[in-house]
Amino acid sequence: MPISSWKVRTLLAALAVDLERPVSPAVLAERLWDGEPPPSAAGTLQVYVSRLRAALRDAAALDTESGERPVEIVSRPGTYALRAEPEQIDWHAHHRLTRQARALVEEGEDREALDLLDQADDIWQGEPLAGLPGEWAQQTRTFMQDRWLAAQLTRSEIELRLGRYADLVPTLAELSAKNPWNERVAAHLMTALYGSGRIAEALATYRRIGRCLFRDLGTNPGEALTELNGRILDGANVTTLIPRPVSAPITAAPTTAAHTHRPGPETARRTAILPSMPELVGRDAELKLLEAAARGEWPARTGDGSTALPVVALSGLPGSGKTVLAVTAAHRLHQEFPDGTVLLPLGAHSGARTDPSPEAAATGLLRQFGVPAAEIPLESDELLSACRELLSSRRSLVILDDAAGAEQIGPLLPAAPSSFVLVTSRHRMAELPTVSSVPLDALTPDAAAAMFTRLAGPDRAVDPAGIAAITDLCSCHPLALHLAASRFRSRPSWTLIVLADRLSGANGRLDELRDGRGSLKRSFAMSYQALTSDQQLALRLLSLHPGGDFGPYAAAALIGCPTEAAERLVEDLLGVHLIEERTPERFNYHDLVREFAQDTSARTDSVEERSEASERLLAASFRALDQADRFVFPGRFRLSLPDSVGQAFRNRLPHLPRWPHADLAQAWLAVEIPGLLTLERQLRATGDNHRAAWFAHLLARCLDVGGFWHEALPMHQAASEHWRASGDTPQELHSLVSLSIIQLRFSRYAEAARTADRALHLARAAGDPESCAEALDRVSEVQWEIGEYTEALGLQDEVLRLRRAIGDERQLARSLNNQALLNSKLGNHEISRRHLSEVIDIYTRLGDEDHRIKAHINLGVLFMESGKTESARHIFAQYDSAVESKTSWTGPSHN
Repeated sequence: MPISSWKVRTLLAALAVDLERPVSPAVLAERLWDGEPPPSAAGTLQVYVSRLRAALRDAAALDTESGERPVEIVSRPGTYALRAEPEQIDWHAHHRLTRQARALVEEGEDREALDLLDQADDIWQGEPLAGLPGEWAQQTRTFMQDRWLAAQLTRSEIELRLGRYADLVPTLAELSAKNPWNERVAAHLMTALYGSGRIAEALATYRRIGRCLFRDLGTNPGEALTELNGRILDGANVTTLIPRPVSAPITAAPTTAAHTHRPGPETARRTAILPSMPELVGRDAELKLLEAAARGEWPARTGDGSTALPVVALSGLPGSGKTVLAVTAAHRLHQEFPDGTVLLPLGAHSGARTDPSPEAAATGLLRQFGVPAAEIPLESDELLSACRELLSSRRSLVILDDAAGAEQIGPLLPAAPSSFVLVTSRHRMAELPTVSSVPLDALTPDAAAAMFTRLAGPDRAVDPAGIAAITDLCSCHPLALHLAASRFRSRPSWTLIVLADRLSGANGRLDELRDGRGSLKRSFAMSYQALTSDQQLALRLLSLHPGGDFGPYAAAALIGCPTEAAERLVEDLLGVHLIEERTPERFNYHDLVREFAQDTSARTDSVEERSEASERLLAASFRALDQADRFVFPGRFRLSLPDSVGQAFRNRLPHLPRWPHADLAQAWLAVEIPGLLTLERQLRATGDNHRAAWFAHLLARCLDVGGFWHEALPMHQAASEHWRASGDTPQELHSLVSLSIIQLRFSRYAEAARTADRALHLARAAGDPESCAEALDRVSEVQWEIGEYTEALGLQDEVLRLRRAIGDERQLARSLNNQALLNSKLGNHEISRRHLSEVIDIYTRLGDEDHRIKAHINLGVLFMESGKTESARHIFAQYDSAVESKTSWTGPSHN
């Protein structure tokens, strides 16, 4: 059925994936426009639906022989749905056959299962959703391909059990080439080669995937593949290497389907078979929360007499101790749940390509509860309903470990479960409103020290300073501490100093944090591989930000996309705990994740790509800083930013931040200053003094106002030296003016005088009245600060004449204010009053209410100092909210 518009084809796919299920226009718009539907989306969607209906009617008219019911779109209240038989949609037909095949495998019916998989393969027509662009299509395509790969692995296991080793080798070799990191595919290929007598090739396959994993992910093969390699070396019988179906556990579970019969007194309680776990350290508060949740006391009782228990999601970085906490809680609580305790490993980040669907999880859960394979429903709706009914009819403790995300878990959960469900995941599960979240952060330093001491052995871990250094290098991360202690135990000759040196050495912490069974890098790599390509790129490029944290605008610049798209990518990375948000819209990496992301970027992205991302960040920072500086300090003495500095990569930079008023621009500057200072220091350190000096110019006023004087002093010194060496007089003059202000902040009067005199000499040589006025202002300020008020006033008279001639009213108001202050100190109160009255008039004409009020307050102070207390009280009463107990004049006014 030819459909020319890819939007209409995407609409058909979006409805077909959710066959017979109502889909809202909002969800369809999200899928068609990748989360950015235009304002006209609702009307455009109706046009697309109309076109698709017409195409489906035309197709039905041409089909006069199949006898199948027509495929059609039905409208339900506020939704659309595609009506068709599952066999008419290739994906659903394939999915049904593979599910039936897996059920037969569980019953030991391999040949019958193979027949169904042959039928499923006949349906599969290559890449799903081929040619459809967009993020939703790509994510759905990846999901379908993962399901297809799972079916291929089921087939290969059957054929291995049937002894078809040689026939399998070409197919598995092709699968391995397309999935170079998949250890399950590699295991099947090694077994097929070994069974064919090709032992050397089987061992070479292990070495090849080992090299690939280390080169691409910085990790080694997992325990299962390493054990298989060892058994091949030992000459094991090939039949002992072949995976066998896991039979349903033999328990006293009910004999009918779980969703039709709740176990009563006659049903024996399931024995809780939980793995042993390391001693839990530093998670007392979280453990108390789980105990309260199991009693229905957290997050809050409903007060309606309900016995429903909450579903709790433990989320955090790889290796943060989610499973240890869940299992420890289960060991404490299992006696309170008479219908048993179940741990279902979902293995989303185990390295194997497990089926991430909710149907697979539901099947595994029913099987764990002892439901025979023949009684587990095959239809998706019935299967998920059975799972929900089981969780709402039994009082059990259920751990769903290492879940892929909300899409996998949500369909399993009833509205009011009587079972206590604990979910561990690297995802936050924020999409599920019925789930209460318990995020696991790094341990406290004391808890980290206690964990390392216990794991390393108190006989060797005896130096508190050495332990503190190691826990700091491990960023108080539980898995990192475990791996560091494991290496320390295995090397009796090492001291704590040696271990700390290794962790801070050239190889990097991630390469050192490993033992014989795993590594921290491998854990991070599993999370990384679960991301989409855009999310992976974002994780890599954002790690190049040199500052402590960053905002959405900087993120967009580094990634090279619009700010809205960057915010979505950042949200995705937040959802899987790969970045953190400690304050609103300020994002950061955990130290170890940053190291992993930077290392991955160095191996994945070219030098040019990394350099271009950093250059985009610099160009975007220049543009935003220039705009904010003009907005917050509109009258300051400044230069225009040259295009060569701020306009690079203009076509790939995000839109500048929008600030409706100066307060928001000032707030942006306040949070960005640390990162901007880091960029300036980085430029100086790499010899890019030209752009560093421009940063110093743009930052000058906000650093002075914000009290960043220690940072500003070396910056302005370096900038003035650069401009003098390069012969750029206007830039040198401006940098000297800024430097003299900071020198005065440190009471370095002689240095400030020399700097201001040099600026004045350059200004007079250039014959620029504005520059002369500014330089004279700085020379006057030095005299003011050392108490030479008459000398300062004489200089200010010259400044005032220049600024009246220039005609810039804002700068004129500044000079008049300085004149008023100096005249007041010299007892010339009437002159001071006239100057302040003129200042008030100017700011009234300019509409500058803030400065007008400040001038009125200065006038009130003048009245108070000259004995006119009633006049002062009248002014202070008018502007009481703006007065903060001012009893003396402020210092000199400058830009």
